[in-house]
Amino acid sequence: MATLGMHFGHDAGAALTDAAGYRVIEAERRLGLRHVCGGNGGFPQAAAEWLAELRERAADPVTRIAVADWYTPMCRVLPPALVELVNEDARWTAAGGTGLADAVTRVIKPVDWPLAAGFGDITLTAVRHHYAHAALAYYSSGARKALVLALDGTGNYAECGMVCLGDGDQLTPVMSFTNRTGPRFGLVYEALARRVHGSQFDTGKLLGLTATGETDALLLPVLRAMLVPQSTRRASPDLYERLDEDRLTGTALRYAGTWWEYDPHSGGYLDAGLADSSDDDVVHSFGSVFPDEIRTTDGRTTPVGTSPDERVCRDLAATLQAAVEQDLARLVTGLSRRFPSYTTLCYAGGCALNITANSRLAESGHFTRVSVPTCCDDSGIALGAALAVADPADRPALAGRSGWASLAYAGPPLAGLDPVDGGDSADRTDRTDRTDGDDRAQVTGPAGPGGPFRRLGELGLSARRPADDEEFVQRVAELLADRRCVAWLEGGLETGPRALGHRSLLVSAHWSGARSHVSQTIKRREWFRPVAPICPEEVADQYFTGPLDHTETMLFAVRVRPDRAERLAEARHIDGTARLQTVRPDTQPLLHRLCHAVAARTGLPVLINTSANGGGRPILNHLDEALELLTETELDALVLPGHRLIIE
Repeated sequence: MATLGMHFGHDAGAALTDAAGYRVIEAERRLGLRHVCGGNGGFPQAAAEWLAELRERAADPVTRIAVADWYTPMCRVLPPALVELVNEDARWTAAGGTGLADAVTRVIKPVDWPLAAGFGDITLTAVRHHYAHAALAYYSSGARKALVLALDGTGNYAECGMVCLGDGDQLTPVMSFTNRTGPRFGLVYEALARRVHGSQFDTGKLLGLTATGETDALLLPVLRAMLVPQSTRRASPDLYERLDEDRLTGTALRYAGTWWEYDPHSGGYLDAGLADSSDDDVVHSFGSVFPDEIRTTDGRTTPVGTSPDERVCRDLAATLQAAVEQDLARLVTGLSRRFPSYTTLCYAGGCALNITANSRLAESGHFTRVSVPTCCDDSGIALGAALAVADPADRPALAGRSGWASLAYAGPPLAGLDPVDGGDSADRTDRTDRTDGDDRAQVTGPAGPGGPFRRLGELGLSARRPADDEEFVQRVAELLADRRCVAWLEGGLETGPRALGHRSLLVSAHWSGARSHVSQTIKRREWFRPVAPICPEEVADQYFTGPLDHTETMLFAVRVRPDRAERLAEARHIDGTARLQTVRPDTQPLLHRLCHAVAARTGLPVLINTSANGGGRPILNHLDEALELLTETELDALVLPGHRLIIE
């Protein structure tokens, strides 16, 4: 049987899991709004359409619908019983002990929900936010036994994370984390991102900024006390390192006109004053506002800036990253010692997007594998909720090294291509009219004058369709070697925020200026934002070092080899790291061949990859959006491998 999942908080969406695989619909990419939630206009009707679409795609009848428990108060399409549960049932947020296992899923009755109308006799279940994260991480990993960690800013109420144990088909919660006691990794990161970049959703920008600053040794213990107060460190010394009190004495944080001195009893700053406050106040105090000024133990005061161009902001970003890495590494080390028989770590939540911290975990030696799903942030919550309640037979079996791809590309195909199915699957034998021996095509058939490409002439564009895949790859390689930028649009849309060769802007890394051309000129991104290299797996160790066995999905950082630093200047970040994607012929056959074809012309098998979208827009997933990007920016061509088509 099939199971559907829904998530109504930010990064909302819907998902399907059955024995045939996954299907994920991310609301922001359907509606064109970044971080859309259930309170945005048009969402109720769209959500009903998504559920109907997923039901039609299911290989078996839908018998279960799971709804993640976090939502915005503006949302008007929730099951009434879910609102009642979250608002009134204190057991739902039980923080630990035997109550935790009973407070991660809850069947909702009766099913008085308009969105479920037409489904017949279904079971509707609410799923706790972090348990949905954990279920996604574990059940999509292919592991049969794993330590599972979920960490983010805040999920439901003040909870910021959960630890579970995965054994076979069972996922058992054993620990809950709250922002009241820490760790507040995601929450403080969000606060500084809001301060420097203007939004709590700009944590990715803040991570990129960390490479431009330097760690301040005196600010470091202050930030670590903000992340995890000394009272928590004293209570769980195996999970958290106790800080040196001498480095905290006399320190303080200023919010507006009030200085909050370090409090030895609580071991923090705001903690004592928030002891009797609500969970909402705790979340707001740590996650919405970063201090205006910080006093260190030597009496120095550091005013906190508000721009990435300010040195103090760059140094604070670097120092906060160092603090998060130190305390996360200690926490995971302690968890591995508590549960020594679990040698695989499955990791999810917004914190799992921190690629440099992920690499530290992968290289710690505690685990044989660290598995992070591509949609580890809230964009994967809908699927996680579905996986949490699905019958084991409804969870796809993942086997082999390519198992990750079934989730990574579980989004819908590129819309606007085929009038029949809307996907990247048109008949590649459609007739093309050739003139003067050229392969520039007047595309006919389903994708012809009456189809989706009828606008090309109006836009001053032309299409060419090489005779076979080899010629197709060679033509694209010629464009890249000639310092051109192409949008490579193939197959199902990536799940999560990373473009992994299905909705990617590609440029060859061999020429000076390639990075600024694609990142700043075309996408209009900030100067400090990194780009990501793509490289064939079999030659990656010639150019990079680090956890190269974890690099299929750009969720781990590697380092550029020093002897390759000059050659890879355009593909590496300021600190010498790279968010690498390695490609193999079994999962990305044409992209793999393209890297080698470019190398034959330039001597370098490395491409620069960034997501196919304009500045501030979601990753595109419609031909019209792609054509707009082509005609309104410096992008040179659209490349559609599924149609063997090149549009210029």
